[in-house]
Amino acid sequence: MDEIVYKIVRRMFRDEGAEFSRNRNFSAYEDPMVQRARRIFRHLASVEAELEGELDEGTSLESVVVDGDRIEIHLRFERAGARRTSILNHREWALLLENSASADALIMLAERAGEQTRAQLERALATLRLEPR
Repeated sequence: MDEIVYKIVRRMFRDEGAEFSRNRNFSAYEDPMVQRARRIFRHLASVEAELEGELDEGTSLESVVVDGDRIEIHLRFERAGARRTSILNHREWALLLENSASADALIMLAERAGEQTRAQLERALATLRLEPR
């Protein structure tokens, strides 16, 4: 069942031609799998938007924590005086990194961060058998 949910998320996330309007697919929106896919999609889209947004010198990657199937990304936005913690599972992490702009932003933020944070990001990338660029 999870496989179907993540296929729906991938299609919503990456297939620009896919229209999944509520009006045209009203009955599908009542399906719990579609509802879950939409929640995951909205979460990933917001993380991606922040990573692709204007990352000034005050934006930092504080840490990346890998704990079993959980990957926590801790971002700090100095200008806004805000922090964001995003908790993803391995499939969500893989979907996020499919977008090269998001992956590049994480790597750029890691380059500004300390050695420990860079090592944490490399460990998180290794969970997907990806190499840092």
